[in-house]
Amino acid sequence: FMTGKGLVIYPEIGDKLDIICPKAEPSKPYEYYKLYLVRKEQADACSTVMDPNVLVTCNRPEQEIRFTIKFQEFSPNYMGLEFKWQQDYFIT
Repeated sequence: FMTGKGLVIYPEIGDKLDIICPKAEPSKPYEYYKLYLVRKEQADACSTVMDPNVLVTCNRPEQEIRFTIKFQEFSPNYMGLEFKWQQDYFIT
């Protein structure tokens, strides 16, 4: 983690990143999370107002939810994520 910048990683094309939602006991309080792929201005303002791209919604505390991001330049899935080499991306 970098001060004022959150977690910074430097993946290569072909790498994968697993995001695992936290689990909780049904009787315990639980915070619900949504992770968005946003532009730099949105990340700086901690905003998801302008056309947010929801990556994962953590809303089932009794279940393990795993979302895998594969850093690829071209996706065979028309809804798949595509990343360009040496470009910055931001998740809020």
